[in-house]
Amino acid sequence: MPLNNGATQDFLNWIHGAHMARAKTARADTDPRRVQLLKIIEEHGAVTQGQLARLTGFSWGKLQWHLYVLERDGKVRRVSKNGVVYYVSARLTPPLLDLEEVG
Repeated sequence: MPLNNGATQDFLNWIHGAHMARAKTARADTDPRRVQLLKIIEEHGAVTQGQLARLTGFSWGKLQWHLYVLERDGKVRRVSKNGVVYYVSARLTPPLLDLEEVG
């Protein structure tokens, strides 16, 4: 039996609320995949999202999510050189890397 429109919207609202709660509570050090990403970034210096995808085997979407959390928590920064975006450890400064900060 199909859900009525109100029940469908209620379900979608619930899913959205659950997703937003997850987004607000996710932290850089609470997931082994983020710890792995941070270790790779710190070991390699400046790396692109494509390089990280090849090194980890993560899907593009999963990688974007984890990079977002790492950036939000101040663990990594996005920097740019010649139009290419790199992820670097927040402990490194753009002048040291000869890169420009994005965002």
